[in-house]
Amino acid sequence: MNIIDTKINGGFWKKRKELNKNTSLFVVMKSFEDTGRVKAMTGDNDPVKQRPHIFWESDLAKLMEGAFFSMQQEKDEDLEKKMDSIIDKIIANQEEDGYLNYFFSRHEPDNKFTNLRDRHELYCAGHLLESAIEHHKATGNSKFFDAMERYVDHIITKFGREEGKMRGYPGHQEIELALVKAYEHTNDKKFLDLATYFIDERGTHDKPEDHYYVKEKKKLMEKEGEIDFSLLPSAMRDFAAFDQDFMGKTFRDLHYWQAHERPVDQKTAEGHSVRALYMFTAMADLARLNKDSKLLNACKTLWRNIVDKRMYVHSGVGSAHIGERFTYDYDLPNDMAYAETCATIALIYFANRMSKLELNSEYGDIIENSLYNLLLASTSLDGEGFFYDNYLECVPGYLHSQGRRHGVRDRYHMCSCCPPNITRLFASMDMYIYNLYQDSLIVDQYISSEIDLMNKTQGIKLNQTSDFPHNGYSKIEVIESKNNETTIYFRIPSWDKNMKIKLNGSKIDYEVVNGYAKINKNWQIGDVIELSFDFSPRYVRTNPNVRYNVRRACLFRGPLLYCLEEKDNGKDLNKLILNTNNNFDEKDEKISSENIISLTANGFKFKDSKDLYLKDKPDITETSLKFIPYYCWSNRGENEMLVWVNEN
Repeated sequence: MNIIDTKINGGFWKKRKELNKNTSLFVVMKSFEDTGRVKAMTGDNDPVKQRPHIFWESDLAKLMEGAFFSMQQEKDEDLEKKMDSIIDKIIANQEEDGYLNYFFSRHEPDNKFTNLRDRHELYCAGHLLESAIEHHKATGNSKFFDAMERYVDHIITKFGREEGKMRGYPGHQEIELALVKAYEHTNDKKFLDLATYFIDERGTHDKPEDHYYVKEKKKLMEKEGEIDFSLLPSAMRDFAAFDQDFMGKTFRDLHYWQAHERPVDQKTAEGHSVRALYMFTAMADLARLNKDSKLLNACKTLWRNIVDKRMYVHSGVGSAHIGERFTYDYDLPNDMAYAETCATIALIYFANRMSKLELNSEYGDIIENSLYNLLLASTSLDGEGFFYDNYLECVPGYLHSQGRRHGVRDRYHMCSCCPPNITRLFASMDMYIYNLYQDSLIVDQYISSEIDLMNKTQGIKLNQTSDFPHNGYSKIEVIESKNNETTIYFRIPSWDKNMKIKLNGSKIDYEVVNGYAKINKNWQIGDVIELSFDFSPRYVRTNPNVRYNVRRACLFRGPLLYCLEEKDNGKDLNKLILNTNNNFDEKDEKISSENIISLTANGFKFKDSKDLYLKDKPDITETSLKFIPYYCWSNRGENEMLVWVNEN
């Protein structure tokens, strides 16, 4: 959906969007100013304290893109002026041939496009291009997009299958989906052709030694030479020499970059999770635009592998801390979960693109689960702190001992890809509420909002008022209509197969099509659709192949995942046991200023023992267990948290 056709206009998500625009965006902006990201564009940063990095441009691009989404819905002269200043600093680095990357132009001009696998040039180009498109839409000013188009023209002269060009492709995918957006923005096929090339060329090699990344590395070794570890200080020397094999196996296999085979032939989600999902998103785009059935089938296969075997219950993906990557089927640890925020944002993109290809409510289910659980939890309730990784169990002492992020959201991350990605996702989430499929309107999310399709085939304007996520009711009113016969599909959540619908006050039966309730009629001004959902608390278990969760259950209410926190239940949460035969007491409460519904039930707790090993089963005592929405955890200080609880 176009963000100007639909707008969140009330309820839960309006408050969250306002927090995102008025607080989170400026917290991230200040961290970028303080760390030299903006000054680096002009070379005014402190070269020691603010040492520039190869992907700082991408951080700024994502932050600006979020601002531009907001500006498309509501003009903001002060914000526009601030963003315009950053744009001018970025594009001032453009060279005569169109090349545009501040880091290589200023610091390593001889190394342009010499290490595609590791150095993010094309990744930065992609994020800048996406940002430039939204800037053009928001302001009508084309200076940013014109600069990026010149850069794309330069990239076209460098990459391709024609003689004299490099047959390379990005080490970190992103530009592919940006190029598709540029094609849809301009209808200029050069953007689509380059995106298609980058996907089609990836992983093409007859022999291992013919692989582009292998040949690229060989050239780099010839140019730079082998590292002489004997010249390093002893502590570094010993570790580096010891670590070579480990690093080689962890980061340097071609699966890490999804370059082990052609994307169209890939059947499992491998390697770095964000890279993978950005690529899968572009594949779905290209399958649609190029009418490529083989690529579509590959997307469907990869989707099934993720959601059936490699996705956490809160829609986190990429379970391994080392490599930020997918590992193998059913490997979903809780206390060492990685589940990078950017990866779930990319999963939302993939689901959204797949929903444009086929009518399947599962895509809306995954977007809903992602938004209400991992994405909401990724930001503190005051909008000032951000998670990079998203645990399902937090024992602070253990995390400290492992050198992991410790279950407290930070205002700033040195690798700061997630905070600006969060701000741009929340700024643009209006686009994920509704969808168009063929000539029908799809209602995918129950979020207070307005959608105007009066100038489209559907000829209808709707207003939705929703009590989600705390109560199961949503009302949709027709406020304008051309009286066209139009089909509207309403997503039936996977957690409530008995969704009830009233039309103009009368309960109706409906046809179920691929997980949607289908209603076709000549819609009139004043028509009212009321949807009711069962928000009874429910338990969820995992496939027993997930060894971490055997004989454990987690708790949902409506779309919200719940968890235990030490603040409510004391320490040693893993000693607690659910009595799943009991009912829950629901209570309206607040965490900080957030209204929540807590859930309390009777259960048990293992008694302490002075012995490390016991002959008999440990004794238990009765206790109560109090659950809060997962998205609210870690807003009352550092403490234990647990999602998957022992089950009696």
